[in-house]
Amino acid sequence: MALKKYKEKMASKPQEKAVNYETLREVDPIHFKYFTQFPLSKPTLNALKTNGFTKLTDVQKLAIKPILLGQDVVVEAATGSGKTLAFLVPMLDRLHTSQVSTLDGPVAVILTPTRELSRQIALVLKRFCAFYKLTMLNIMGGKSSVLKRQEWSTVSRANILIGTPGRLAQHQTENPLLDLSNMQMLILDEADRLLDPTFRGDVDTILNNLTPDRQTLLFSATQSTTLPQLTRLCMRNPVILSTRSSSAGARLPVQLRQSYAVVPLDRKLDVLWTFLQSHCKKKIIVFFSTQKQVRYVYELFQQLRPYFRVLQLRGNMHQPRRFQVYDRFAATQTGCVLLATNVAERGLDFPAVHWVVQYDCPRQLDDYIHRVGRTARIGQTGRAITFLLPSELPLIELLQERGVTPKLQKFPESQINQFASKRAASLLAAKPELATAARAAFTAYLRDYCLGAGSPARHTTDSAKVGIARVFNPAALPLGAFAVSLGLPSVPDLPDRVLQWTSLTETKSSQVAEQQLVKDNPWNANTLDTFGPLADQVDEFLVRKPEYVSLNRIRRSETTGSKLLDVVEDTSSSDEASSANEDEQNEESVANVTEPTSMKKSTRVRRAKSELRRKIRTHSKIEFDESGQVVRRTIGDIPVVNALDASVEETQPSTINRLDVENERRLLHQVVDQEDRKLWKERRLEQKRLNRKKLKDAKNKLQRQPSCSLETMSLGEPDSPPEKKSRRV
Repeated sequence: MALKKYKEKMASKPQEKAVNYETLREVDPIHFKYFTQFPLSKPTLNALKTNGFTKLTDVQKLAIKPILLGQDVVVEAATGSGKTLAFLVPMLDRLHTSQVSTLDGPVAVILTPTRELSRQIALVLKRFCAFYKLTMLNIMGGKSSVLKRQEWSTVSRANILIGTPGRLAQHQTENPLLDLSNMQMLILDEADRLLDPTFRGDVDTILNNLTPDRQTLLFSATQSTTLPQLTRLCMRNPVILSTRSSSAGARLPVQLRQSYAVVPLDRKLDVLWTFLQSHCKKKIIVFFSTQKQVRYVYELFQQLRPYFRVLQLRGNMHQPRRFQVYDRFAATQTGCVLLATNVAERGLDFPAVHWVVQYDCPRQLDDYIHRVGRTARIGQTGRAITFLLPSELPLIELLQERGVTPKLQKFPESQINQFASKRAASLLAAKPELATAARAAFTAYLRDYCLGAGSPARHTTDSAKVGIARVFNPAALPLGAFAVSLGLPSVPDLPDRVLQWTSLTETKSSQVAEQQLVKDNPWNANTLDTFGPLADQVDEFLVRKPEYVSLNRIRRSETTGSKLLDVVEDTSSSDEASSANEDEQNEESVANVTEPTSMKKSTRVRRAKSELRRKIRTHSKIEFDESGQVVRRTIGDIPVVNALDASVEETQPSTINRLDVENERRLLHQVVDQEDRKLWKERRLEQKRLNRKKLKDAKNKLQRQPSCSLETMSLGEPDSPPEKKSRRV
C-alpha cells in the first residue's frame, strides 16, 4: 500500500524531461572537451559544476558513452587519470533516469580491494548524492559494534553499496534483510586485483547471488583479464577500452620522472635515512614488502627524531587508526613521510605527493606501475625511485621490455649518513620491544623474499611472473651484514624452508659464522625471550656476558662434546694452566670418538651451576682499607653485615654439586628484609604525620566557620570514618 501511494505521489509531480541516450550512438565523444557535451540529466550537470569538474579526461571520453548505452566495459587507463568519475557519473545519471527510490533497495554495487579505496570512493559519491534522491552505504569490516548493527539494518534500504568483497559476501550469506534482486550495475574498481586468487572465494559468492542481466564494469590501470574471467563475470560482448599503447610506459603519467638506485642490502636503511633527511620538506610515500618492516622502521625513526613527520599505514592496524593516518597524510602538504605496504599502492588519491620510494623490489611488474602511480596525478609532476640490490638489476630489463625506462641514480658513498644503522644497535639494546620488532622485520623480509616471488613454487605459465621470479636470488643476500644494519647482534633463527634458499646452508655457513656470535650465545635472538619476567621468577641468577668464540673452537667443542663455558677462553691464571694441555686432550678425544656428539644448549641454570662449581659468586663486592682489613661487603649494591655475611659463608659448602634455589632466595631475603622494614616503617610514620596535619587543618577551618556542621563536610582522610571525626571534635 505504501509503495502504491509513493508511486502515485511521484506520478503527480512534474517530471523532468527524459534524457535520450540513443543520440550518442552516432557521435564520437573522443573530441568532446566538457561534460556538458554529453546528454546528461540536470542534477548530474549541477553536481559536476558544484564540485568543480568541467573538463573531460581521456578515460572519461572513452568510458561514459558505452556505460550510458548500457554496455559492459573493460577499461584500462593510467593511474591518476580520473577513472572514478568515469564510472560514477554515468552510473548516477542512469539510476536517476530510471527513477530509483529507497524502496527499490540496492541497485548498484561498487567493489574495491581495500577499505581505504572504498572509503575514498564513498566520500566522492557522498558529494554527488546530495543532488539526487539516492542513498548510499559504505560496507566494510573493522567497524565498531554499534556501527556494525546500524550497517546490518540499513543495508537493505541503500541504493548504492560500496565496499570490499569479504564484507558484501558476509551480508549475502548471513543478513536476511539484503535483497539484490533489483541489481542493475556491478562495478569492479582495480579489477585485476579483485579477480586474482586472493579474492576468488568472496567474488564467486557475490556473483552467484546476482542476476545475470546486470551491467558489469571493470576498471584498472593494469588489466589482465582473460576470456575465462570475463565469462565467469557473465559479461555480454564487453567493450574493451584503453588509453595506452601496447607498452606499459603509456600506463604511467607523462609528468612522472622515474629512477632507480643500486643499494646493497646492508646499506638500505642508511640510504633511506639520508634520502628522507635531504628531502625533509617533501611529501613522500615509502613502500615496503611486509608489515613488520613498516612497523620496525617507523618505531626506529621515531626514536631518531628526524626533521620530518613519520606516519605508518599497514593492513593489521585498527581501522579507525588507518583512516586517521589516511586523512592526516592527505591533509599534510609538506614535510611528511608515509611508510606503507601494498595496502596503499592501489587507487588511493593522495594530493601533491612529491616522491614515491620503493624500498624493496616489487614482487610483480603491475605492483611497480601502481606504486609509482601514487604521484604525478591529474597533470601534476612527480618523481619515483626504486632501491634495487645488485642481484635485482634484471628487473630493469623487464621494465624496459614493457616500455618503462627508469634512469640510474647514484648515491656517493661520502654523502651517505650512517647515523641510522649506528644508533640502531644501542637503541635495540636499551629497548627490548624494538629489538623484537627488528627480529620480526628481518624474518618477515626473508620469508617474503624467499617464499614469495623468489620461490619456484610460485612460478606459473604467466610470462610476466616467470620473468620477475628470476630477479630474486636469496642465496646472494648478505644476511650477516643485513642483521647488523638493523642493529641485531646476530642472525635470528629462520625457518628451515627459508634456510634452504639463503646463504646459511652448509656450503656457505663459514662466511657468516665468522661474523656472528655462537648459536648458544644467551644474548642472541634464540634465548633473549627466556630472560623475561617469567624466567626471573623461576631463576634469580644473573649470568656473565659470554665472550666471542672462534669458529675453530666451536667445531672442536662440537666434536669433543664439551660444554660451551669450558670452550670459552678465560683470562684467569687458574684457567691458563688448564688450557695449556687442552689441545693434547682434544686431539686424544677426537681420535677415540667415532660419532660426534652435539653440543648441549646452554641454559641459565646450567651456567649458574658452572659458576658455583668454580666458586664464582656473582654481584658480590668487598672493599679493603690500606692495612688489608675488610671495610665493607655488598651483594648487588646492598650492604651485608659481618654476622650475616659470616653465616652466608658458613652455609656455602666447599664443593657445590647442585643449585639450591630456595637457599639462595632465603639468603637474599635475609639481606634485604632489614632495609625493607626500615623503609616501610619510615613511610608509615610519615603517612600518619600527614593525616594528623590534615585533620588539624580541617578542625581549624571548621572553628573559623561555626555555621558549618561537621556532618556536611569531608575532611579528606581515607583511613578515618566520618563518625569518628565527629566524636573527636
